[in-house]
Amino acid sequence: MKERSVKGFSILELLLVLFVLSSLLLFTMAYFHRHHRGFLLDATAKKIVEAMGLAREYAVNERRDFYVVFTDEGFVVLRENRELVGKHQSFPDNITIIEKSEGFDPAVLKADGTSSMAGYLKLKDTVQKKEVKIILHNLTGRCFISDD
Repeated sequence: MKERSVKGFSILELLLVLFVLSSLLLFTMAYFHRHHRGFLLDATAKKIVEAMGLAREYAVNERRDFYVVFTDEGFVVLRENRELVGKHQSFPDNITIIEKSEGFDPAVLKADGTSSMAGYLKLKDTVQKKEVKIILHNLTGRCFISDD
């Protein structure tokens, strides 16, 4: 009697391989999503620092005050006559302001490059419970992200 040689994979073997690959993909996607959430908070803080620097440069170049006004949803840069510069910048979902000092309510950048008042702003990712603090110096008008 002749034996038939069977070439290929059975449906059970294919299903098992698909199950193993999908399990690995699930763990990889969960890690990627957690990493992406942390990136959004850092990117939002950097966007605020860049907007503050831009407002400072505009104030020096145009020799007039500029304001950076923060709300719960985002922020805007305004000239001293309350004219909008650029567009309204929105915060990503789950990124909120948890605390802001007087120096950020609103942040006023003067024509000489200084700020009217020093201050700080705290952002929080409500999903990961991570916080970032942004500090504004009044003598230099510069803004940076705190390490603590």
